[in-house]
Amino acid sequence: MDETVEIRKIARLTAEYMISMVGLLTQSTGMDPTDILILNAVAAANVAHLLEDPEKVGVYWSKGMTIPFEARRPITSLAISESLGLPRETCRRRIKGLVAVGLLDRMPGGLMAVQELADPVLMATTYAANAQLFRKLVRKLRKHGVEV
Repeated sequence: MDETVEIRKIARLTAEYMISMVGLLTQSTGMDPTDILILNAVAAANVAHLLEDPEKVGVYWSKGMTIPFEARRPITSLAISESLGLPRETCRRRIKGLVAVGLLDRMPGGLMAVQELADPVLMATTYAANAQLFRKLVRKLRKHGVEV
């Protein structure tokens, strides 16, 4: 397959997945999409070091556990701003609001997502919906001849 065509297919199909996920999260949480993006970026960054090693993270996942607070690493608001390509002032303002409602915690070294406060039923439902959307993406990629 022509690489340009394959890249276009991947771009369009992954965009559809991302838009579906944003819609799912805004509908299920009632949050603003920018706040959802920032919150998820912080949560992902907090555990990124563990995701590099399946054995490290597997200990928690095999037991159905949330990764403990002490195993996570904080990230700075500047790093979040740069990783998302959002203006620093926008991130600062949004992060201030997320801290105020208890979804993010400021600590030495940066920010931590406060996953312990999340509704476990909502989280399980959201994870299941994400898995379904992701599987749909993989099926569509394969259907269109993209190796996954």
